Amino acid sequence: MKGQAISIAPKRARSFEATVVSVIIRDFIHLTERISSNSLVHLMGDYYEKVCFQVTQQQGVLASISNHSMVVTFSVVEGADAHARRALRCALAIAMIAYQTRFWIRQAFPEQGLDKFGVGIGIHTGELIFAEFGIAPHVQQVASGHAVSIASLLAGKSKELDWNMVCSEQSLMLAGQGVKARRRSVIGAEWLNYPVHVAEVVVVRGDTDEVVDEDEEELDSTLILERGMSLERYASLDSARYAALMDANLMNLPVVPGYRCLRALGQGGMSKVFLVERLCDGEQLALKFADGSVSQDSEVLYRFVEEYGLLEQVHHPNVLHIYDQGVTDDALFIVMEYLSGGTLKQLIGSSGMQLARALSVLREVVQALVEVHRLGIIHRDIKPENIMLRSDGMAVLCDFGVARRICKGHQQGPMEFVIGTPYFMSPEQALGEDEEERTDIYSMGAVFFNMLTGEKPYQGKSLEEIVQQHLRAPVPTLPPRYSHLQKLLERMMAKDKEQRYSAAELLKQMDELKGSI
Repeated sequence: MKGQAISIAPKRARSFEATVVSVIIRDFIHLTERISSNSLVHLMGDYYEKVCFQVTQQQGVLASISNHSMVVTFSVVEGADAHARRALRCALAIAMIAYQTRFWIRQAFPEQGLDKFGVGIGIHTGELIFAEFGIAPHVQQVASGHAVSIASLLAGKSKELDWNMVCSEQSLMLAGQGVKARRRSVIGAEWLNYPVHVAEVVVVRGDTDEVVDEDEEELDSTLILERGMSLERYASLDSARYAALMDANLMNLPVVPGYRCLRALGQGGMSKVFLVERLCDGEQLALKFADGSVSQDSEVLYRFVEEYGLLEQVHHPNVLHIYDQGVTDDALFIVMEYLSGGTLKQLIGSSGMQLARALSVLREVVQALVEVHRLGIIHRDIKPENIMLRSDGMAVLCDFGVARRICKGHQQGPMEFVIGTPYFMSPEQALGEDEEERTDIYSMGAVFFNMLTGEKPYQGKSLEEIVQQHLRAPVPTLPPRYSHLQKLLERMMAKDKEQRYSAAELLKQMDELKGSI
């Protein structure tokens, strides 16, 4: 525009110490080439909405943002934690959001061949200058200084290092206790007078996580076996393994803002669960922590985030209710309802259940599966431990940690793992073949047999013996007093999945048989 020069001189510049978090989305151009502009807007809008919420929560300032990068600054706030600590919390939350976004991409674009959505995060503490540029009302706040340059350098080097989070040792030291690092390195650049010592930030719950010897693996636990792995090396023991894991390391109760941790509830293959009290209203809830670090590209963590993503979509009285997901200095967590009635396994005991009670539980779980399957989700790990009871006795389907969404009735990519619980796994799971909704029905049939008899449908001295019975042995025979239910069980546990009921068909069949059973 002729006749008017626009000044770019900084106004009201101020200098102070701060911690800078620089975030880049890796291979962003790959997304822009594969999905439509509208889809990209939806994707990035959701991503940045979640990220900005975390920035606000940790009292940071969004200094700059583009379609594939952002800079956030954290300075001294009276009454708050150290700015380096708040910056690290925010960075961990952003890493978690990246997992959630990756999950969304996998579900929304299963056939696009998109690479994994990932971020690189650089963190550094130093002198920062915040200045305003431009002419009102078009004034832009800009953060600049050595700290911004170094944080951006570290974010860029994250891919080369194969780390998600690259934190300078200076920031790590200022963040205080409760933050741990795994690997360390030194990063240099032509414009740096001295190289930067950096650490890969990892999020762990403690120093004494128990390592369970593989010979003590309990067959009731969920197995994730690489295809071709020898089955004979697993012992055939039905012991209370998880009760034994309630040891001293579980007594170190975590600290989670907004909740008061009361006691440990249990431990699974990928997580630990604690009873907590929500401070705003005193309600007791269950808080589930993931094993592993959000700074690692971990399949365990992906499954943990995927579980939240799947459960978030299901709203049914017989499916576990979830309330929140977040990250602490120590771990990813999910907040969910606390089910005080215990597990179905405890109710079954060694002698089984009364028929009316067993049928009530069966109906309630099948009702849950009707809704879950309607949404295109298969649970893949139906077993008595994953069915819990509310205080009024209502059955609730839980633990979607190995669940997945079905894409056009077929699995996404070749099956590389056998997932399930040996006593309750379907033949197709044992063979590593395609799974579908009827996979859950087979497992529920095995659980139904267990409810009525107190016994597992198939038993053996090794995992291989049990698996072979799932593949070849006849459907187990119910006691004479339950013979009128044998045909129902045989349709549920048919070797050929095409011969099994769907969840909706099973519910209809139970309604038709209601008068006779």
